[in-house]
Amino acid sequence: MSPLNQQDHRRRLFTSSESIAHPTSPKLDDDLAANLQLLDILDRSTSQEDVTPSTSDSPDDPKGANNDLKRMLSLHSQVSTTSSTAQQHAKAQAEGLQIFRKIGAGACGAVFAEDGKLLVYKLAKSDDGTELWNDYVMHSKICKHFQRFIIDEVRVPECYYFVPNSRTTYFDNSQALVKAAEDVCNVPTSVLVTERVLPLPAVTRSLLIDKYCTPRNKDMAHAAIANKDCLVRVYLGSMQGKTGGMFFSLRNFKLHLNHMLELTLNVEAMAHRMGISLAVMHWAAKTDARDVEFVLGSSTKKTPAVPSDVLDTMKPLTYTGPPSDRNEDFFRRITELWILDFNQVRRITMDDEGVNLAVEAWRLNDPYYPKPLRETSAERHLWNAFVISYLTASQGILEDENAGKEVMELPRKFILGITEVERAKASYSYHGIPVN
Repeated sequence: MSPLNQQDHRRRLFTSSESIAHPTSPKLDDDLAANLQLLDILDRSTSQEDVTPSTSDSPDDPKGANNDLKRMLSLHSQVSTTSSTAQQHAKAQAEGLQIFRKIGAGACGAVFAEDGKLLVYKLAKSDDGTELWNDYVMHSKICKHFQRFIIDEVRVPECYYFVPNSRTTYFDNSQALVKAAEDVCNVPTSVLVTERVLPLPAVTRSLLIDKYCTPRNKDMAHAAIANKDCLVRVYLGSMQGKTGGMFFSLRNFKLHLNHMLELTLNVEAMAHRMGISLAVMHWAAKTDARDVEFVLGSSTKKTPAVPSDVLDTMKPLTYTGPPSDRNEDFFRRITELWILDFNQVRRITMDDEGVNLAVEAWRLNDPYYPKPLRETSAERHLWNAFVISYLTASQGILEDENAGKEVMELPRKFILGITEVERAKASYSYHGIPVN
């Protein structure tokens, strides 16, 4: 396929987890044995009913708070909010105000958001800005391939533009940003501008605090301004979630698998989405996906175009816009799974060396993905769902690129590689040797 045709070619890999056979179905076992030879890397799991045990009758949840939190954290759930933050966005949008706030920071840079706009500005901490440039290049590359394969069940923020620190006119024209950032960064510095992932709505944040914060700190957590910037990290590979710790923050809140199982969230759907996403990052974008994050955040509910046949039935001059009179309706939010942070992502080659880099990236990453060789049926089932989604998507991607037989074997080698990593960790732990 020529580069030009490849750029214009779009193909949907899957539309939902229902398009992939159940991990324990006889048909799938036959297919795996005949085509992918994966029976040795799937964990035997029990039925689907063992994955998400019900907690609806729990004595610790007399008011149904678990059910409310489950609904708020479920993918594609819609929430109407009249919070002060939503009103702040609407006011800035209506009056054209330029108000920047710091909403996060990391090793690469500090992140600022502008009220009333779905934009974030990541300002580099280093003088040369090379890590932020890598963030820009890899983010753009991965975003392109998510669009190419019409991956809409996981969101990648739009990647807009890069500003080098030599572009002094940009900062001359952005004094509000300079003022907000001058105590954090040496301005001028390099800037990456991308789509903003909105935090989870106020009602969701309140439920998270009530559920997971120790009683003596709840009032402080509810009042903390920083907790308005709430994104939830999805740790499908960890059962180590605790509650009631001394320190509590909703910025990058870690939701572990044991938390999600207690809430009876649809973790299999998340594993399915992660498997497809990792396949796209590996074999379409040809990257190792090092240190990327999967988070639950929200987006504004966009105003859809009214179909022409509906317009034919409407009274002339009828208002068809959103209740807020704004296209970006900050008062109506949708919970979605997003991928963030691409500054450490590296290119990989389509060979064993590339697989080794991808396995190393997996080993160093936080426990977003399900893991093999686990004890509970829920973890084993989740691992199988992830593997099948990953390998099926990988096969579709590589077939689309007319890959040869040796390249077609690489996704399976990756799965075998990370299985061996986990096996070695288990062995070291068994012998009392500390492991990361």
